[in-house]
Parts: sequence; structure tokens; C-alpha cells
Amino acid sequence: MYYNEEEILWWSKGGTLHGESAARIGFLASITAEMPSGRIEPLPSSWDLLCGGDDEHRIAYFGLGCSAFRWLQLPPGTQWKVDLIDTWNMTVETQEGVAEGRVKVTLPGREYMAVRLRRVTPGSQG
Repeated sequence: MYYNEEEILWWSKGGTLHGESAARIGFLASITAEMPSGRIEPLPSSWDLLCGGDDEHRIAYFGLGCSAFRWLQLPPGTQWKVDLIDTWNMTVETQEGVAEGRVKVTLPGREYMAVRLRRVTPGSQG
């Protein structure tokens, strides 16, 4: 939230967004719209990683953490596509192949990264 000459706080009064806020909110809205439920529900998380999603899509957000990698334990008997989301630069990069079991996800070591897991259903292309 930044000061502006009109002294209007967007989060409390609405109005016009300034800067890159609208684009970033739109990026989050597009990620959310891809969820089968159309929303991101809280999921059990560890102390340093916020998680949300549903049975088909999960998102883990690293915030200010700058990890080089993260081990993730996926539900037994399931396969997942892994997407690396750079929330600051508003990009999504899909990793090759499918993940299952305990998987090491390589991260770029910078802030505001997230990992999205999309469940692969039998017979689908993921």
C-alpha cells in the first residue's frame, strides 16, 4: 500500500489501483481460476511453507524464503505435474515428466516463489 495525493487507501475505500497491483491480482486470479474448485482452500502446512488448494491442485508458497530445493511428500498412488510459479515476475514454468512419492523440487533461490502440483488422472496428458 502506497501513499497517494488523494489519501485514498484502496484496501479500505476501493477506487483505482496504481502501479503493478492490478496485474499481480489478475495473475493470482488466473492461477485460482485454473483450480477445479475455483478457489484455494487452506491445507495443512509446515512452519515455513504455506499450502492451499484442493484434491486436484495444490500450491505451496515460499514467500520470503530463498530455498534452492524442497522435498515434497506426495500422496501414495498418485502422480502430479509440477509447476514453478514466480509470483513476482508472474511466470509459470512446468517441469518435465510427472512426480510421485517423495520428490525433490529445484527452486531458483529467490523470494516469492511457489510450487503448484496438478494431479494427473489416469488416461490424461497431465
